[in-house]
Amino acid sequence: MSTFFGAKTSLNRFSFLRTNSEFIKSVVEFPSTRLILFKKESARSDYRVLGRRTDTFTRLSYLLIGDDPKVHLLLRQWADMNARLSPDLRLKTKIAVVFLGLDEDPHAQDSPLVDEPSYTKQKLSFEDHSGVPLLAVDITENTELLESLLTKSRGSDFLATIDDVLGMQPIDASIFSYAKMYIDWLARNQFCPGCGSRVIPVCGGTKLQCTNEAKEVNNENEYQCPVRKTRTNNVCFPRTDPVVILALRNSRGDKILLGHNARRKMLNKRFFSCFSGFMEPGETIESAAVRETWEETGLKIKRKIQIVKSQPWPFPCCLMVGCVGITEEGSEESINIHLDKELDVCEWFDVDFVADLVYGRVTDGDIMLPNAGSVAFELIKIVVDDCLSARGRL
Repeated sequence: MSTFFGAKTSLNRFSFLRTNSEFIKSVVEFPSTRLILFKKESARSDYRVLGRRTDTFTRLSYLLIGDDPKVHLLLRQWADMNARLSPDLRLKTKIAVVFLGLDEDPHAQDSPLVDEPSYTKQKLSFEDHSGVPLLAVDITENTELLESLLTKSRGSDFLATIDDVLGMQPIDASIFSYAKMYIDWLARNQFCPGCGSRVIPVCGGTKLQCTNEAKEVNNENEYQCPVRKTRTNNVCFPRTDPVVILALRNSRGDKILLGHNARRKMLNKRFFSCFSGFMEPGETIESAAVRETWEETGLKIKRKIQIVKSQPWPFPCCLMVGCVGITEEGSEESINIHLDKELDVCEWFDVDFVADLVYGRVTDGDIMLPNAGSVAFELIKIVVDDCLSARGRL
């Protein structure tokens, strides 16, 4: 599997068309438009996505909008209310919709629709652009629509476990990550942080707008709401939280440092991974990596941090910035996990032992690494390969 959630696809987001209400209306009128369905079981649970399990991968289910008249009618209503910026958009439709883009080449190998029947891949043409439209739809609150859609999607089910998600083929994983981050953001943001009024999704579900129309008494051209008053703000658009994740080796290149998170249960196999943490305001990636390493392990690392790989992580909305670092010579034995207490175990492992884990060779240990395809696994593999290559053993 290629790096999880980061596969290249033939889906073009066409972000400049999101503000075009006529285009959005044409998307919901087009019978070959595909729907990716999300729902929550409860307010505290994570989103599930409609998909199906195969012998090799988990696949997303891409439903045809034209297969269900009820769905088509409701999405027409949504598009009309979206164009009018109706304050009742969420309350009346009981759905959240996000325009994801157009699949410009649905027959290509990097298309999410490559395995769909050819007769369902007609392209929507708008101005100089064409492709099969994709929409993400949150149907949690619309039980009538949910029942109707499930009868049309036999063989599919709402995938409930992280193993289902981690088992997606790379293209579906990339689409899932993109769609879930938007759907999750819309669900979490129902009210304006400036004045407390309801907010509604506009621009095809990719921007939030406060519904407070009140103007200043002495300036009828200026809104009272501090969010609507500013030309640019950071609460109307989705946020992606940057997280540094770091694989560490010692200065000799014969050991790799891995940690066991204190929040994870000790199962029959102990789960060891890289070191990670959210970036703080005013930090560079490199300085965040140095800080997180010291806070979690008590070790100092050389300032020359390599930034090698990134990965969207939709739980709920992070960008993992993958780095590789080397500890300062002489500091390797000064491990201290009692600073921020995120780890309950932190150990040096021989590179050869970790290589056996990475390449699936039998070991006599009780150690488990992150899933293949995750950025954590990729970083560990990069360090292993670099160390073995330097010793002429790869």
